[in-house]
Amino acid sequence: MDRELGAPHPPGRVKYLAAVAVAITVAMTAVIAVTVDAPGRISRALSGKYLEDLFSSPRLDSELDVVRTQLGGQPIRRMDVTSNLISVEAVAADGLLHLYWVRDGEVEDMDSMTDLHAGETAFTAADVSGPRIRAAVSDVRSLGKPGEIELVSYIFRPGYPLSVAVWIRHDPVSSVLHFDPRGGSSVAREESIETDEHTSSFGGCWC
Repeated sequence: MDRELGAPHPPGRVKYLAAVAVAITVAMTAVIAVTVDAPGRISRALSGKYLEDLFSSPRLDSELDVVRTQLGGQPIRRMDVTSNLISVEAVAADGLLHLYWVRDGEVEDMDSMTDLHAGETAFTAADVSGPRIRAAVSDVRSLGKPGEIELVSYIFRPGYPLSVAVWIRHDPVSSVLHFDPRGGSSVAREESIETDEHTSSFGGCWC
């Protein structure tokens, strides 16, 4: 005789359905996490592809070679090295400032932006050094400041010389330490910025 509608399911079937539901939820969460994680920290941890942040890794040199080859002739306003990619703001042939992402030997033109401000000096890929970036990271870590390094930047601002800047994340107040791009372990200047759980490398909190 068939079971009546609404009758209790056997315990084994209930456990099976619960297991399937949990498996689907976990799978969907993993897909969402990998998709949303723009800097790639979660996806990198899952794949095990990279165990060291790009700004500390020897592979940074090969990525910078790509920048020099494909963006070498363009004036650059800012270059950020994050955990797994390089972000470059450079003036393209159309005269506009473009945002490029460099990752795994490929360059992607993300978008055009407003042009450089009048009188603002730019630098080029020839001014950028992988060993200098890694040395600045090493110097920051030796200072024993609390927090995690979020990114390293080559940046020029009106009124200040070109610098290698290291962002140390320590909510609610993070630090940005600026070094001479030509070398040296002395901190040229330091900034303090307010950060929270919503602040990210690409969130525009420090620009």
